[in-house]
Amino acid sequence: MKKNWVYLLLSMVIAAMPLASCNSDDDDMPKTEDGLHNSDSDKDRIEITGYNALEWLQGCLVVVDDDGEIFRRVYGKALDESQPTVISVPVADYAAAETLFLDWVAPQKEATKVDGGYDYYLTDEVDRPQGCVMFRAVEGEHGIVARMTVAPGTDLKQISEVNFVDTDFWPENAATPKYEAGKIYYMDDYVLKWRDTFIGYGFVTPTSKTSLPFYCLQGNTDGKEGLLIWLSPDADDVLQHPRTYYYKYALEYLATLEEGEKVIEFYNNNNQAFWNNMLKEMDALGYEWSAQDWPNATGDSEFMIGYKTTPLVGIQVLHCLDLYGKKAKMDWTMLEGTYFQYRYIHINTVPPYVE
Repeated sequence: MKKNWVYLLLSMVIAAMPLASCNSDDDDMPKTEDGLHNSDSDKDRIEITGYNALEWLQGCLVVVDDDGEIFRRVYGKALDESQPTVISVPVADYAAAETLFLDWVAPQKEATKVDGGYDYYLTDEVDRPQGCVMFRAVEGEHGIVARMTVAPGTDLKQISEVNFVDTDFWPENAATPKYEAGKIYYMDDYVLKWRDTFIGYGFVTPTSKTSLPFYCLQGNTDGKEGLLIWLSPDADDVLQHPRTYYYKYALEYLATLEEGEKVIEFYNNNNQAFWNNMLKEMDALGYEWSAQDWPNATGDSEFMIGYKTTPLVGIQVLHCLDLYGKKAKMDWTMLEGTYFQYRYIHINTVPPYVE
């Protein structure tokens, strides 16, 4: 739903009001009665009406840290260690490469079809130019069926070229495993631990990577991408799912907006029953994936996403994945000035499996 800026500003002011009553460090800590967000409420939501094509493409490929260094790869591999900005992805044929590239085009944006491929002119939320990438068919080049190149002056970090490689030529030591929907696979990722400072704010202390149970929502057979997730537990401990402000120190550890949208698409494609059965299964194994009723649990199925925007000057918001009710959606929450508590989610997308 659309909201005008006046309503948005009033909503932000209302959300920020609890700060005015904070008189001690203890008052500044997240509280159960203040921190529970009503998933059915529209008071802190706004529809995303514009997308940043450069940031969207960045999030489809690689997550970088504040220094612009690679934190994790979302899709593809650097097969040549001497060329880390040249990544490769396996595809069945050119048609599959074309489909994958067009999946990287941000919502409400378009790639221009040209002879031999596409030109994709990247623009921000208000259509200001940000550069260009070119997708072209390739013939007779060691199994490469298509290539995406980045035009000079385009600030796509840590990516200069993407090669789409025929699976018949894909190295065996880099082969994609087979994942089946409804099964649990253990993958290495970070568990976030939150720590308070003396003024009531906090910061993240990630553990070293540990083996976590990822649930396969969508298998990577029949030419589909695999989609696997891990949910932080809805534990009786606010420092496992703190209020929004804490997450500003951990954006690179969170799922990208693009990954979150894939989960939304899956959930809304008549898969709510599958999702609920997954939660019951993981709860039975002791993982507390569903919304819990512990005294300090969030009681919600909303998960912070590592995407920060500034809808108004001086006002920063983070997006969160709302997986509650009949339809999943992407909400926003203020980065500062709110007690709402959120969990986080890890999402892995894997290429289609080829026999």
